[in-house]
Amino acid sequence: TVDLLAAIDQAVADGVDVINFSISGSLSSFLDPVEVAFLFAADAGVFVAASAGNSGPTASTVAHNSPWLMTVAAGTHDRQYTARVNLGNGASFTGASLTSPVGPAPLIAASDAALAGADPDAVRLCFAAFNNGGAAVLDPAKVAGKIVVCDRGVTARIDKSFAVKEAGGVGVVLVNASANSLNADLHFLPTVHLQNTDRAAVLAYAATAGATAALTQGIGGTGAVAPDVASFSSRGPALAGAGNLLKPDVMAPGVDVLAAVSPVEAGRNFDFLSGTSMSSPHVAGLGALLKQKYPTWSPARIKSALMTSASQRRNDGTPIQAEGESAGPFAIGAGHVDPKAAMDPGLVYDSGFNEWLAFLCGTGELTASYCPSIRIDPSNLNYPSIAIGALPGTTTVVRRVTNVTGRAATFTASTEGLAGLNVSVAPISLTLGPGQTRSYSVTITQVSAPLNEYTNGAITWTDGVRKVRSPVVVRPVALAAPAGVSSNGAATSYGVTFGYNGPFTATARGLVPATVTPGTVAQDPDQTFDPNSPVGTVAIPVTIPAGSTHARFSLFEADVAPGTDLDLFVYQGATLVGASAGGTSNEEVNFRFPAPTGSPIDLTVYVHGWGVPAGTSPFKLYAWSLGSAPAGNMTVTAPSTAAIGGTGTINLSFSGLAAGTKYLGSVVYGGTAGMPNPTIVRVDTP
Repeated sequence: TVDLLAAIDQAVADGVDVINFSISGSLSSFLDPVEVAFLFAADAGVFVAASAGNSGPTASTVAHNSPWLMTVAAGTHDRQYTARVNLGNGASFTGASLTSPVGPAPLIAASDAALAGADPDAVRLCFAAFNNGGAAVLDPAKVAGKIVVCDRGVTARIDKSFAVKEAGGVGVVLVNASANSLNADLHFLPTVHLQNTDRAAVLAYAATAGATAALTQGIGGTGAVAPDVASFSSRGPALAGAGNLLKPDVMAPGVDVLAAVSPVEAGRNFDFLSGTSMSSPHVAGLGALLKQKYPTWSPARIKSALMTSASQRRNDGTPIQAEGESAGPFAIGAGHVDPKAAMDPGLVYDSGFNEWLAFLCGTGELTASYCPSIRIDPSNLNYPSIAIGALPGTTTVVRRVTNVTGRAATFTASTEGLAGLNVSVAPISLTLGPGQTRSYSVTITQVSAPLNEYTNGAITWTDGVRKVRSPVVVRPVALAAPAGVSSNGAATSYGVTFGYNGPFTATARGLVPATVTPGTVAQDPDQTFDPNSPVGTVAIPVTIPAGSTHARFSLFEADVAPGTDLDLFVYQGATLVGASAGGTSNEEVNFRFPAPTGSPIDLTVYVHGWGVPAGTSPFKLYAWSLGSAPAGNMTVTAPSTAAIGGTGTINLSFSGLAAGTKYLGSVVYGGTAGMPNPTIVRVDTP
């Protein structure tokens, strides 16, 4: 992180206008050190494009959720590279390939070509020796001269063709084991990549006596129906900000993109790359083009132009697809970037450092002394999209737009989608002079949309020439309540907003004191967590008892040596079930159980010494297991009735708490179906 901050400082000093960034993992906090680095870059006028992540299609895996940078999903493009796998039984399958032709040759499934003692999964996945501690898994006596069927996964796709080449094979049929992208990589042997729907037929034939196959010459060309969302591209809704900021922002080409690479990679200067790490630099380049045309534009204006002009359609006029269905905003954000349209966006949404701070205050991630005076509802940040993570009845958001057409213009608003909601835009028409800025409001009211599910649509402003489109996502709820509150033992209160009419209850669970386990951890020499390594890692067995509704494990900065950065990893057996690896030693892993646990759950919590400047550091692991009953030390008072769109105050008071103790409890809500998760209450007594 220190190196990144220094690099950005130097980039700004050197006059850099655009930064492209890619990192593995899902950074969900706005105040992760990486995000903070880019906050100051954006404040200095640098447009930052960042990868959405490659953990799709699972929901809520999107990374880089901050409003000061542009988060980019990955999609396909219209250039395709295809070849066919012609089986000896007459069946033929088309896949992605830049292969040379090979065959007919004997066909064998990798699973039938194992060396004695090799791990079956490593065999099925065609591990190369360097993927497997130097030990080969494919038997040359079975592979030599054959085309081998390998499953995709775990190792790099081109590593699999290298493994077959090592064993003397002449070709590879690479098959997806589940729905995923098809990639025309530059392989070590002729290779055709097939979809999962072809897998069963190919493997069934490969298991027959005398099976053969031939791979045809790969053919490149344009005209493929595109773009579609890459299956690996991470999806929203974003975890950071309670769903009040739509991420990703846009989609750009990120599948089979011909790009310059280091010869160290595979002995060549160019290769086909896939990933959001490939789509993000496309957008960084577009940001540079816009900065060249509009040198005075802020990063927010550049982002706005790219978002509001983006397309939601493929080149044949049909909707962009994701896993065989029309792609929603959690897959594509505002849509696929359209550089030509972005050069003349009509209207732009602008924001800057002070508004970003107000946003952070509103999310609760920033608790500075100035927050009460500048805080805004996160949904009210002047952003080119609208996201409301919890709509209790009705709400109004406000946006500002600036006319960048270079002339006076009148724009009229229209809405689409948002079924089950009443959407009102005021004013419905805006007349602006050149460079003029005006505000408008959007009032959204729940009518019949399903509770606790997102409904999406858009608001579009048009002057008859340009279309300025903002995607909108809304999740109606029965009750909007904070996820957590804290106290030092003094009485406290918080507000809730109702999304229904009827009775209402709020009852206490706990408070329970933490179980504290002290320890000492050393610096991990390579800073890579390994649960099997005794160096730099401390393993602590824990048990979540039967009847638990919430469990939490925490570390705190106050308990470690100065400058120490510790991380938490939680395993159930050999399976990682939770982790917290931020830039400090304030780490927290939570487990919520909608119904009380029926039996104890045995876990192992690992404390990892990622950064320990002193060589070793003390720590204290705090563990709470919260049941479903009150402990008599927290009193909750609340309104007895709810009125849709109305507000109420939940009052908490505490008694009988021991000094110097960290407690955990919760407030659970009742009165109608679809209530939110309990509000977690933490009390640290002095």
